[in-house]
Amino acid sequence: MSIHILGIRHHGVGSAKNLLEELKRIKPDIVLIEAPEEITEAFRYIGHKELVPPVAVMAYDANNLNNCVFYPFAAYSPEWVAMNYAHEKNIPFRAMDLPAAVSFANKEKEDNESNEPKVESIETVQHWRDPMDYIAEVAGFPSGEAWWEFHFEQKKDNAQEHFEAVIHVMQALRMEGIKSSLEEENIAREAYMRQLIRKTQNEMYNNIAVICGAWHAPALQNLDGTAKNDAKILKAVKAKTKITVSWIPWTNARLSTFTGYGAGIYSPGWYEHLWNSETNTEIAWLTRVAKLLRKKGMDISTAHIIEAYTLSRSLSSLRNKYYISLQELNEAALSVMCMGDSILLELIKNELIIGHSIGTTPPDIPKVPLQSDFEENLKKLRLVLSGTQKEQVLDLRKDLDLQRSIFFNRLRLLSISWATQIGVRSKGTFKESWLLEWQPEMMIKLIDIAYLGNTVTSAAHALIVHKCTELNSIAEATSLIHICIAAELFEGVEILLNKILDLSVVSTDILDLMQALPNLIEVSRYGNVRKSDWEMLKTIVEQLLTKVFIGLSNACYGLDEANSIAMFELIAQLNVSIAVFNETSFSEQWYQTLHLLLDKDNIHPIILGCTCRLLLDGQQLSAEETNVRISFALSIAGDPHIVAFWLEGFLKGSGIILLYDNKLWNLLYQWVEAIPAKTFIELLPLLRRTFSKFEFGERRKIGEKAKEGLVTNEQNNYGHGTSDYDFERAKEILPIIKSLAGF
Repeated sequence: MSIHILGIRHHGVGSAKNLLEELKRIKPDIVLIEAPEEITEAFRYIGHKELVPPVAVMAYDANNLNNCVFYPFAAYSPEWVAMNYAHEKNIPFRAMDLPAAVSFANKEKEDNESNEPKVESIETVQHWRDPMDYIAEVAGFPSGEAWWEFHFEQKKDNAQEHFEAVIHVMQALRMEGIKSSLEEENIAREAYMRQLIRKTQNEMYNNIAVICGAWHAPALQNLDGTAKNDAKILKAVKAKTKITVSWIPWTNARLSTFTGYGAGIYSPGWYEHLWNSETNTEIAWLTRVAKLLRKKGMDISTAHIIEAYTLSRSLSSLRNKYYISLQELNEAALSVMCMGDSILLELIKNELIIGHSIGTTPPDIPKVPLQSDFEENLKKLRLVLSGTQKEQVLDLRKDLDLQRSIFFNRLRLLSISWATQIGVRSKGTFKESWLLEWQPEMMIKLIDIAYLGNTVTSAAHALIVHKCTELNSIAEATSLIHICIAAELFEGVEILLNKILDLSVVSTDILDLMQALPNLIEVSRYGNVRKSDWEMLKTIVEQLLTKVFIGLSNACYGLDEANSIAMFELIAQLNVSIAVFNETSFSEQWYQTLHLLLDKDNIHPIILGCTCRLLLDGQQLSAEETNVRISFALSIAGDPHIVAFWLEGFLKGSGIILLYDNKLWNLLYQWVEAIPAKTFIELLPLLRRTFSKFEFGERRKIGEKAKEGLVTNEQNNYGHGTSDYDFERAKEILPIIKSLAGF
């Protein structure tokens, strides 16, 4: 009876090639693979034509989805190679590591213990070091990874000797007393693996291949002398929770991070190239780099490839390497092909070194109904999951794009952040822009919310119903209405409207009401809601507006700078929304409220300035009153800080009035001119904030006007008639403009 312990590096290309050669030599009758025992169930899909790496086994506790872990595999992962070999030879293959349920139980225990107060001295904190680093330090390598790569991944020696050398190295490290990370857990894991190897022996398999991480290889050799101690160690190991396993697509980007089981790799695209290239690996790689740069419009010739290869070979010789590594190829490509431009090298890294591969899984893999519906929607809408960011521009006049938008918004309600809206549809346009980027963890989120419903639509609706029971803010409910309309969940809209109606009866939070009203008015004016909803919505808007009119002046009383700035923004937004609402009685009440606010004491100057400007724009101040208020506000005798705040509120992001109101210009000019230099420097951040909100053209014209100084002609009646304009004729076209604008 033969047991072959084959120590590998997870995702190591050299390990995979040597492993395949050794399996062909020893011809095992069973293959045992280091992985939690439960995922043997998922191995039955190995060999399925639609199971294409990179993929991962997802193992999770259905009763507690916080307990979830991924076991990723690439085409060049030694474990994947071993499983496919066994499948092709029609021999059994199993996972043999400690069950994931045990790891989850230990994790929960540690989490509970970590919440208990404890005192640790600095001496008790130990920093774990990769065992390979000790050898690398002696051998003159920068890291253990570099040493392993040089001696085990790149050398093409006899496969049998390769695995013997691996065991000798790991045995030497262990004999020196060097510990691995999670040493206590590894003791239990190795005991469990030895136990399963013995069990396999008892099943009368005569030629057993054991695929494990290199560190564990020596510990799995001694089976006879450790049986009693293993039984003692495993007596405390309990795995009561049932673990569910499934295959999910993985991505190169996720392979390049240290997640899930085993080590991550920094260059999955490069490793994939090494696995698929048998000869002329370096030249083939540089050829791919050249093709990429040509696509980006660069003039790259065959000579560039030859020169880059020559340089990379010279660099490896100078470093006493017997092979050309990715480091030399990158440096050569940077010098010869990228002309020293590191941005182009970053492009090579993203597109080739990491790459954009994403795996596929068979449709008949067991899934929760919500997962199946999600995948059905992908097929129906012709959408493809990708691990790289991709912008999707939708034309909502096309049925397919409209259905995609509806689907994205339903996922948005479910907090599945695969699609993020980056271009919001504005009035009068049918375009939407979404940024798509799939991450495998999103599948866990789908499983987590599967209890809400069997389809994306029903789950989204159930979530709205659930959220309605917890909502206490009208603004939050209003933001949900926007998404519901875009997701065409009209029953959810009605539920939210009823919730808002209930909240509006008892709500006294003016800020909450003011945040909600612009969205509600926009929905009532432009949203695709049914007529019955519109009647209810109009009633709600009228009730909320009335509350704001009554409580606004008190809500503004005594606010500090930060809260006054926030209130200033809300007042400006609500002013626009009331104009959109286009109800004369409410417009009149709004202006009356602003008049009261303008004359109230202890109101921050930024709010007073904004209020004055809104009344001026609405032609609610006479020319004489406007002159008095502006002159008083910009008085040289006033506190410069108060004047600066008032000015910010009055200009409220638009500098056009400074170009056409000469009296205001002169007052501002004289005020700035009279400020002491020290005070002016103190006010600069505030003034910059004010003027930075102007359009570029406005700032340029203001600068040109400032060169001329004071304006001699101060005539200005603030829109009530000047010699330059015929306002009576202009009024005749206002009804047409209002109609076109939708007012």
